[in-house]
Amino acid sequence: MSAVFSAVKSFIKGINPFSMKDENVPTFFFLIRKILSFIVLYFGCMLIAEPIIIIIHYAMGYDVLHGEMLSPTAMTLMKYYGYIIHIGVIILYCKIFERRSPKTLGFNKKIIEYLKGMLVAVVLLAMCLGLSLLTDSIKYNGIFEVVDYKLILAFMGGFIIQSAMEEVMCRGFLMTSLAKRVPIIIAIFISSLAFAWPHFSSLFKADLIYCIIGVINLLLVSAIFALYMINDGNIYVACGLHFFWNFILLNICGLNLSGKDGETAAIFNLSTNGNSILNGGQYGIEASILTTLVLTTCAVLLAYKFKKQDIRKIEF
Repeated sequence: MSAVFSAVKSFIKGINPFSMKDENVPTFFFLIRKILSFIVLYFGCMLIAEPIIIIIHYAMGYDVLHGEMLSPTAMTLMKYYGYIIHIGVIILYCKIFERRSPKTLGFNKKIIEYLKGMLVAVVLLAMCLGLSLLTDSIKYNGIFEVVDYKLILAFMGGFIIQSAMEEVMCRGFLMTSLAKRVPIIIAIFISSLAFAWPHFSSLFKADLIYCIIGVINLLLVSAIFALYMINDGNIYVACGLHFFWNFILLNICGLNLSGKDGETAAIFNLSTNGNSILNGGQYGIEASILTTLVLTTCAVLLAYKFKKQDIRKIEF
């Protein structure tokens, strides 16, 4: 009985996400610990943000307990801006429990690389949308007569924070932590699964074929974020790419973003022409086979560059 108790105690100690000692932990326990850390941080930040949102509602005169809340658009923006809490908590966690500085998460002096990431997003989406327009799977309906530029700017700020949060959690924290003990390719794969996981709730509402293509595209784009971050030696390029991808899709082109087809402000009026694997159906072009083609090409080119440079560890 004492042997079983000792084994359980060793297991709990090995996977404890708040332990400050990683050096002597077996690799299997180390993997569980880091994945568990990701989950604890993700939901822990949500628990911190929830009462803050409630307080803000009451301060604005809304009775949340009786169903009075801001509009869905305002709630989305509040959620996006609230992600700054996640970023702060992750940086604090790494500093206290992993004894890591923000630089080890990819925050260095190469902030100009953010613009490079935005440019890459423009190129990738230009190819995706260009192929969609050529195949008539997406229609261009002109420019909206009324454009709410204030709301567009509000979403721009929100997407900057939202994309940074996801990159800091999945790439800056999880991938770089895992890469201390496992091959980079495994660290990229696990962090990509972690990135895709929060998107599953909306993706699984779509038909099976779009769900399969959507998961593949999520893993591909996540691998692209990771490869750019590793090749360029900073997190800014991934943040810029992620931010501008979301912003262009939703607020420039007016298309679905990760299957969320709610009201928003956009400049150009693009719409899907029926449902097919060419336009991603209900989920949008992020579940399109054309997007798969573009992302696969980009990922292969980056992987070739990665292999050519013989990168064995992440360095910033």
